[in-house]
Formats: sequence, C-alpha cells, structure tokens
Amino acid sequence: MTTTLPESNSDDYLNSNERWFPSLSTFFMEMGRELMEEIHYVEQFFIKIHSIYAFVCQICFFILFDAATDKHPEFDESRGDKSVVIALSSILFYSVFAYFVSRMRDVWQTNRVRPILNFSNRRRFLQWMCKILIEWAKAVVIVMCLREQGIYYEPKLIYSIATFIYYLCSEKIFLQIIPELVEVLNIESLENLEHLYVPMALNFVAIAAATVTIFYLLLFKYSHFILLTVYFVIYLRIKDVYHNNWKTLRAERQTYRSFRVATKEDIQEWADICAVCLCSMSSARITPCNHLFHPHCLKQCLKTSFYCPLCKRHFMERSEIK
Repeated sequence: MTTTLPESNSDDYLNSNERWFPSLSTFFMEMGRELMEEIHYVEQFFIKIHSIYAFVCQICFFILFDAATDKHPEFDESRGDKSVVIALSSILFYSVFAYFVSRMRDVWQTNRVRPILNFSNRRRFLQWMCKILIEWAKAVVIVMCLREQGIYYEPKLIYSIATFIYYLCSEKIFLQIIPELVEVLNIESLENLEHLYVPMALNFVAIAAATVTIFYLLLFKYSHFILLTVYFVIYLRIKDVYHNNWKTLRAERQTYRSFRVATKEDIQEWADICAVCLCSMSSARITPCNHLFHPHCLKQCLKTSFYCPLCKRHFMERSEIK
C-alpha cells in the first residue's frame, strides 16, 4: 500500500526546497568571497614585507635556474642541497653589493664625501669605508667556512648573469635607484612617472625570466618544486604589478590630467610662486582646491600623497574649479 502526500503539502515541500537551495548557494558564495578577500589581504601583506617577499622569490628563482643549467637530463632531487647553498651564497654576495650601492647612494644624497677639509669629514669617510670592508669580510669568511666544509661556490657564468639581473629586478634598493637614474634622462613619454613605470618594467623582466625558466623545466625536468615556485615568482609578482604599480599609475595619471592648465592670467592673478619649490612659475596646473603648482612639483607630490600640499584636500574628491 502506497501513500502520497497531500497536494498542498507536496507543494509546500517543493517551495521550501526552492527557497532552501538558493539560500544555501548564496551562503557558500559569500563564504568563498570572504575567503578570497582574506587570502588577498594576506598576500598583499606578504608583498608589503618586501625584504622577505623578495628573498623568497630570489631563492626560488636561483634554485630553478641552477636546475635548468644543470647538465643532468632530469631534475636531480639529491642535488637540492647544493643548489640551495649556491643560491644562498649568491644572494649573500649580491646583498653585499646592494649594501655598497646603498651606501654610495647615501653618500651622493647627503654629500658626505667632499674634499677632506676637517677631521669630522675624515672620520665619517673612514667609518663609511670600515662598514663596507666589514661587509665584504663577512662574505669572505662565509665562503671560507663553506670551503672548509667541502662546499665550493663556483657558479657558471650564465647563472651569475641571469641571477644578478633577477636580483636587480627584485631587490628594493635597485627598485628605488634605477627609477632615479632614469629620471635624470628626463624622458617625456614617461611623464615624470618613472617611480611607477620603471619598477613595473623590472617586475615584467623578472616575471618573463621566471616564466621561461619554469616552462623549460616543465618540458625537460619536471618536479613538484617547480609548481610550488610558480605561486611566488609568477602569481604573486603579477598581483604586485597590478595592485601596487598599475593601479597607482592609472590613479596618478588620471588625477594629474584632471588638473586644469593654468593660463598666464591665472598665474598673475592668483600666485606667481610655487608653494612646493618656492620658485616663480611660467607654467602651472590648477588643483580642484584652486592652488597652483609647477607641473613637475605637482607630480613629485603625487608620488607620496594624493593630498594638496597646502590645504591637505584629497585630489580624488570631485569638485568644480572656481
């Protein structure tokens, strides 16, 4: 004997299911979206800790490139320890070079090294030279200790060239210095945005180098380690370029182009002195808050903040220029 639900009850049952499944799917979609937002926040936090982020990317790429230039036909897992030692030793030497470059940059910016006129300048110069020598001595001592343990640091020429280029494209000090050197060239097409264009280009070089190396290893020397490094040297770098270079670049360009070009009458009527450099203006841009600045000075301000140097009003706020 079979029993059937009353028609009204069966309709209620179907309606309840129709209401239940959409709400359940919406719940899982919301959970997935929140989870992705949390992962994105953690990734951005990791990228912001640039010293650790760059070190992880460098060590991964150095190990991969050593495996790619190895003569063995397959990815030799037993050679991993030697690859790590070579990678760490390379980063050590490159770090000493980076420290030397950063000290030279400090000397250039603060004009510490001048014709030795007094004892104070001599003492500063000797202190600076001692710090450089100590850093190089640390590197020599570490290499000697490795040799005592039977580990010889003898990288191939192509390995040294490729890893050094990757180090230049990923280390923070060079991401700051190279844009400054390019800025001296005064390339008009860059629109005084070298601090964003150049790091983005360097990141693209690093991504391209890692992509070629990984593609080669996937074809000829597959290993699970390769798939792990894709996350750091390709995926996170692409997110870094998009969120920290491209978005900021687009915002700066849109903000700057929204500033009206000041006429000669505007400069004479409102002000003829730039509040940033305190020099007279023959050309200027007018901000939404009706302040005039040199175009170059305004772009320099946009590097660090979207707030007006005078009234601290945010440039992204929409307002009509009076």
